[in-house]
Amino acid sequence: MSETTPRPHFVDDTSNPDRELETSVRSNLHRTGYHQLRRLDVVVEDGKVRLTGRLPQFYLLQLAQQAVMSIEGVVNVDNGIQVVRG
Repeated sequence: MSETTPRPHFVDDTSNPDRELETSVRSNLHRTGYHQLRRLDVVVEDGKVRLTGRLPQFYLLQLAQQAVMSIEGVVNVDNGIQVVRG
């Protein structure tokens, strides 16, 4: 078989700026000092940040949102965090 046949390649559909933004989001959440915020799920697409997970206090939800909104390049924050007491 000839090596001239094109081989399929896989394209990473996450742009580099989105990966950099995700790194910044995770870093800001880490810097808050609250270990619960480190466990949140973060997805970034076209500058839009989606946060999901569970937190024990509404205050922590607000803190997470504020930490993300302060980052340059964040277009929107979709906060899907649940506050679960118990």
